[in-house]
Amino acid sequence: MSKHCVRCNIDIVDDAVKCPLCDGVLADMEDDSDETPGVDQMSKSITYPDVSVSVRMIQFVIRAAIFAAIVAEVVVLVVNYFTFNGVYWSLIVGIGLLYGVITLLYSVRKRKSMQRIILVQLLLSILLVVALDVILGYKGWSVGYAIPIALMAVDVSVVVFMIVGINDWQTYIMTEITAFVLSVILIVLHLTNLVDTSFFALIAFLVTGFILLGTILFGQNMISNEIKRRFHI
Repeated sequence: MSKHCVRCNIDIVDDAVKCPLCDGVLADMEDDSDETPGVDQMSKSITYPDVSVSVRMIQFVIRAAIFAAIVAEVVVLVVNYFTFNGVYWSLIVGIGLLYGVITLLYSVRKRKSMQRIILVQLLLSILLVVALDVILGYKGWSVGYAIPIALMAVDVSVVVFMIVGINDWQTYIMTEITAFVLSVILIVLHLTNLVDTSFFALIAFLVTGFILLGTILFGQNMISNEIKRRFHI
């Protein structure tokens, strides 16, 4: 038995309890294959596709993002506690994570390009934490902890989005490449003694590198075509 929304004049074929368009109450509709003579075909109800799977995936992504943000904040709080140098930088990271979750919710609701949102927010957050670190007297927490943790969080989030199929999964390769390049920059800065990083920089390099390598190996032609399209090769 399907359900019907009188307001939108659509039939719902999944197990939804409210209309996916107007959130209105649905009425049970008996199966009626007989056509009523004289009824205008244009006035007939259209069938709305099964959206329950997609909705559940999106809800899973949102819950996973919130959980990941909470775990990340707990990690930075612990790191900040054991490496305290006079700055509660973990609170700044927490504000950034909260902003990221809010941005995610907005992007999903408005159906924005998730890949573009993630990439822009990543770059802006890096500039923000570095600027705050410099303003507060530069203790090195931005490069040593905040940025590596942000790179790992972004890459793990991208993997989740690719698995559940939010947007075209191959487009996330640009975010992965950006995260890996930034992690390489952190390693170079450390090796040249320009900045004093921590072991988090190495972990970020390994995590982003393996995720990028796995995406390339499993994506094969689709990833190759996406890279050619992006860089006009």
